[in-house]
Amino acid sequence: MSITTDERITHLEDFKTKDWLILDEWEDRDLKWPGVDVVEQMRLEIQDFTNFLIIHLKKQGIDLQAETQKYYTDWDTEYFENEEVEFIVEISQIAMKIAGINVDEIII
Repeated sequence: MSITTDERITHLEDFKTKDWLILDEWEDRDLKWPGVDVVEQMRLEIQDFTNFLIIHLKKQGIDLQAETQKYYTDWDTEYFENEEVEFIVEISQIAMKIAGINVDEIII
């Protein structure tokens, strides 16, 4: 049974409500917590990307895989340290899977 676009959108809306950046998550990854400001910026990046997926899922006849690749090609990561970018990407890959994107084909 295939998951519908509406179900994907509902799952992504739920995904946005989870706090992925709690201190325990940093400790589990053996990373230094970067502080409130950086974590908030990371949270916004994840929100923006999830909203991007939702908006594009609602559009008809769009190649979501290609649009997501373009999103990451244009993504400015200058504000973040490498491990913060990796953390954002890890979380974003969960959203990509929910949206039906083949994460193995996305180059970040």
